[in-house]
Amino acid sequence: MPASTARSRARSDSGSATLASQGLPRRVRTILTGLLEFTADEVERGLEATLRDFEQQLFKLAEQARNAAQQGSYFEAQRMVRRNRADLLPRYLIALEHALATVREPDAPAASADASARLGDLALVDTSEIDEATAIREIGTRAEGRAGLPVYFLGQRFGVLAGKPAFDAERLPIGPHALSRMLHETSTCLGIDTECRLLLLRVFERQALGAYPTFAEAANSWLCGQGVLPTLRFVPVRARPAPQQAPAEKHAAQAPADPPSVDQATSPRTPAAGAQATAATPGSAVGGAPAPAPAPDPADPSAATFDVLRKLLAGRRELIGKFAQDPTRGGAVAAAGAGVQAFAPATQAPPAPGMQVPAERVQAALGVLQMQALREPAPLGSVPRLKQMLLDSLAREAGDDPPPRLAGEDEDAIDLLALLFDHLMKDVRPDTPAAKLLGKLQIPLMRVALRDRSFFTVRAHPAREMLSNIAETGLYWLNEEDGDDVLGERLGSLVDRAAEEADGDPGLFETLSSDLSGQLQAVMRRAEVAERRHVEAARGKEKLALSRLHASEAMDALLAGRNHPQFFRSLLRQAWTDVMALTALRHGERSTEWDRELATARRLAELADPRREAHVHLGQDEADTLRTHIEQALAQVGYHDAEAAAIAQRLTRTDPEDEDPASRTELAMKLKARARLGTDRAASTRDAEMPALNDREQACLQQIRALPFGTWFDFVVNQQGDRVRRRLSWYSTVTGNTLFVNHRGQRVGEYAMDWLARSMAIGQVRPVLPERGNVVDRAWSAVVTALRSFAGRVPVGAGA
Repeated sequence: MPASTARSRARSDSGSATLASQGLPRRVRTILTGLLEFTADEVERGLEATLRDFEQQLFKLAEQARNAAQQGSYFEAQRMVRRNRADLLPRYLIALEHALATVREPDAPAASADASARLGDLALVDTSEIDEATAIREIGTRAEGRAGLPVYFLGQRFGVLAGKPAFDAERLPIGPHALSRMLHETSTCLGIDTECRLLLLRVFERQALGAYPTFAEAANSWLCGQGVLPTLRFVPVRARPAPQQAPAEKHAAQAPADPPSVDQATSPRTPAAGAQATAATPGSAVGGAPAPAPAPDPADPSAATFDVLRKLLAGRRELIGKFAQDPTRGGAVAAAGAGVQAFAPATQAPPAPGMQVPAERVQAALGVLQMQALREPAPLGSVPRLKQMLLDSLAREAGDDPPPRLAGEDEDAIDLLALLFDHLMKDVRPDTPAAKLLGKLQIPLMRVALRDRSFFTVRAHPAREMLSNIAETGLYWLNEEDGDDVLGERLGSLVDRAAEEADGDPGLFETLSSDLSGQLQAVMRRAEVAERRHVEAARGKEKLALSRLHASEAMDALLAGRNHPQFFRSLLRQAWTDVMALTALRHGERSTEWDRELATARRLAELADPRREAHVHLGQDEADTLRTHIEQALAQVGYHDAEAAAIAQRLTRTDPEDEDPASRTELAMKLKARARLGTDRAASTRDAEMPALNDREQACLQQIRALPFGTWFDFVVNQQGDRVRRRLSWYSTVTGNTLFVNHRGQRVGEYAMDWLARSMAIGQVRPVLPERGNVVDRAWSAVVTALRSFAGRVPVGAGA
C-alpha cells in the first residue's frame, strides 16, 4: 500500500498537525513534503520487515515456552499482530508528518527542577514504562553512534529549515530517537503487552535502524540537492606550527584555550551552528607531516609489548620494501621469512599526505561498515579489504581535500589483526560455518583492537577468549557432516549479537564469552557421557569376543581326535559355540552354568561318534531332556523356535542314515547365511584378505599400541587433502579393535589396528601431537615468530 494512501486512511481520525495545515513558508513546506515522501518509503519497507521478523520471533518464543500459559500468550500476541498490523503504518506516518510539520513550533518548556510537587500529584511509576523508556533511549543512542556525522549534518540542516539553532539527535524529527519513540507510541494499536513491545523495539532496531547510517546519508544528499546548506561538509583539523614556548609558559599552555571542534566531538548533540574550529587533536600532524608515535607508558607492560610488536612490524615492512626495490634479492627474502608472506598484507604504500583521522572518527566509520556487513549475507572480506573500505569511506567524507590517513598505532593494530586472522583462516575451509563466523567477527574485533591494545598482549582478554572459543568450536564441532545444529545456532546468535552491538568496548565480549563458555561446558559434558557409553559398549563387545574365543578353544579341544560326520561337526561348532560364549559372558568360565553347557557338548560328541562303545546309547527320556535344553539355549542366542527345534533334532540323532538330505541341505544354507554371535562377517572377510604388515606398518602398529586413550588423529577424507579430527577413545590389544569418536562423543568408526597402521604408513592417518595453548595463542605465536624472523635480516649492502 503506498505511503500516501496509508496516511489518508487514518488522517480523519487524528488531530495531528499536517504540513498543509501549518503556516510554513512555501519553500520549507515543499522541502519537508518531499522529505516526508522520501522518508515514508524507507519507513514502509522497514516496518514491513520489522513486523515480518517480529511474527517469526513470537512463533519461536512460543515453541520454546516453558509452559502452556506462556506459549498461549505468545500465540495470542502473534494473532493480534496479524489482525492489527495494517493499522500501524498509517499511524506511524501520521506521527512522522506531525513531527515534520511542527519543526517551527517552540520547544516544550522543561519542567522546573525546583518546582514543588503537591502530595496529590505523587504516584508510583510503572516499571514497564521505565523499561520502555530505557530501551528507546538505548536504541536511539546506538543508532546515533553508528551515524554520528550524518546525524549532526541533519541537525544543522533542520536548524536552517526551522529557523532555530541546530537540532540535536534527540530532537531531530527523522533521527533514531524520534523514529523509535514513534514506534513506541503507535504500536499500541497492535494490542500487545509490554514484553512484546520491547521485543518489537529490538526487532525494529535490527531491521529498520540497522540501515539508518545509509538513510541519513541519503537524506543529507537529498537536502543538499534542494539547496539546504549545500556546502556543509566535514573539515579535518589542521593545526598550525606552534612557536617554541619558554619553560615557564609551557605549563600554562596545557590548559585548553578553545572549546573542542565539531569533528573532535564524539557525539555532536550541542554543536555551535556554523562554527568551524581549528584546534589540533591529540596526535595530529603538524603542518601535514606525520606525528611521532607516542612513547609507551613504562608503567603499562601492555603498551611496552605493543610497542615491541610495532617495531617488529616496521622491520618487516622495511625489509620487504627493500627487496621490492631490488628484485635480484627475491630469493633471499624468501629464505629470510619462509611462509611469512603467505599471511602478510601487501607492502604498504607511503602514507598519504592527508590529515590523521581521530580515533572516534575511525570508530564511527567502522560502525557504518559494521551495519553494512549486517545487511550482507556473507562477510565483506578479509581484514586488509576492510581496511581499504575504511580508508575509502574516510576519503569520501574528506571531499576534495587530500585523503586522510590512519594514526600509526591504528594502522599497525589493523595490520597485526590481519596477520592473526590470515593465519587462523589457513585451517578453515571456505564456505563453512567456521569461516562465516570468523568473518562476522572481523569488524567487531577490529574496533576492540583499535581501542584496547591489550588484545594483542593479554591472553585472557575477553575478545581474544571469545575469538578462540568461536574458532575452535567452529573448526572442530561445526565443520562436519554430523555437526551440532543446536550449538551452531547458539554460536551464530552470539556472533550476530557481537556483530550488532559491538562498539569497541571489551565488556560486551566478556559477557558473550561467559555465555559461550557455559554453553560449551554443557556440550562437553554431554559429549563425555556419550563417549563413555560408546566405550562401555566397545568393552562389552571385547568381552563377548574373548568369551567366544574361549568357547571356540574349548570346542576344538572337545572335538579333537573324534571322527564325526562333517555336518554334525559344523552344526555343533556353530550353534553350540554361541551358547557356550554367551554363558561365559554372563556367568564366567568357572561357573556351574559353563560346566553344564560344556558337559552337554561333550555328551552330544560322544553320542555322534561312530566309534562309540556299545554301551553308549541315548534313551528316550534323556533325548527329550537334551532336546528341550538345546532348544532353550539356542533361543537365548537368537535362533527362532523352528530353527532351534531342527538343530536339536539333528544333534540328538544317533543314526546318520535316518537324516533327510533335502532338509539337511536347507538347514545348512540357513546356518551359513546366519550372522554368528559377536562376529562381524565383513570385518572377518577383510582381515582374511589383507596381507601381513611390513616393517613400516609394524612400527606404526607398535606406536598405536603405546598411545594413551584420548589421542586425537587426523584422517584424510578426500583427494584434496582435507582432514577431519577424530579421537581414539578406546582400543584393545587383545582383539586389535579401536573406537573413534568425534568432538560430540558420537561413534564415527571402529577400525582394526592393522588397518590403522597401514593408513598411518601411507600418510592417510596421523596422530596429532599435544599442543600448548588455544588456537588463537598458537596462531599469534606463529605471527610473532614470523615477525621476529625479519628482525636484523637486512640485505647485504643495505642501510641499517
